[in-house]
Amino acid sequence: MAAKWRKLAEGRCAEKGERLTPARLAVYAEMLGRGRPLSAYELIALLEQRQGRKIAPLTVYRHLDFLMRTGLVHRLQSAQTYFPCDHPDHAHESQFLLCSSCGRVDEVESSGLEALLAQIADERGFRPDNAVVEVKGLCGVCAVGAQD
Repeated sequence: MAAKWRKLAEGRCAEKGERLTPARLAVYAEMLGRGRPLSAYELIALLEQRQGRKIAPLTVYRHLDFLMRTGLVHRLQSAQTYFPCDHPDHAHESQFLLCSSCGRVDEVESSGLEALLAQIADERGFRPDNAVVEVKGLCGVCAVGAQD
């Protein structure tokens, strides 16, 4: 794991009064650099292979919950997968572009979209807990390939 990401993770946890244990760090490290979201069971298989022992699914789910609470990891609701946050240095609402061909996920930040969603909710007297936006389609590479 790159020292930069480890320092960011430790800092984020310290801000929230949480501890980044070796087991939590192992889950986070396994996700970094994969280039695609992973399901909890894919993570379990990768961790078991790396550590040479069985790992209980509940343990990994608890670590994933912790990593999401601290803002280090996101969960894609539509695919029930997880991946590391591209912007773990600050809190933000999640907006994702999901390629239905290659599986690429781009995390984007749009204060305009956040403001629009907040305005729509406010106009209806709705109080959202969070506002996750997942847009499915083709990434730039796959879209060009589809035109050929």
